[in-house]
Amino acid sequence: MKRILIVVGCATGLILAMGTSKLVLLDSQYLAAQEAPAEKASPLEAEAKDQKAGTAPHYAAVSEIFAKYLCTVCHGGGEPRAGLSLDDQKSMMKGSKRGPVIVPGKPASSELIRRLKGQTEPRMPFTGPPWLSDDEVATIEQWISGGAKE
Repeated sequence: MKRILIVVGCATGLILAMGTSKLVLLDSQYLAAQEAPAEKASPLEAEAKDQKAGTAPHYAAVSEIFAKYLCTVCHGGGEPRAGLSLDDQKSMMKGSKRGPVIVPGKPASSELIRRLKGQTEPRMPFTGPPWLSDDEVATIEQWISGGAKE
């Protein structure tokens, strides 16, 4: 259903009709139609749109999850626990003292995902619960599926 807002200005003789995508100005001497300006999506809305379209999330979305759960308190800085730094994508790709934690394109084979889901011990975050939500784990899985790119 198309909604139309009509405003009549008696003093000026203008009629403004606004539909869902068009703005129309009507006057006795002037008739014009122009596109309404598109609203800019926030970065998070753009990220959600990319995920719905099947595009892998960016590292920034994964980094926000790590920040929310304070993962870099242990896995960041000069001496990260187990040698695993989550400070940036390149450090994550280096892995830990035990080896890689991410297998690009294969989230099920990635130790990071197994720890977040509690399939291997210790489950992460170490101070949990709360654990990551299913949506947050899915975001990290999608990032890994897309190649775990920066």
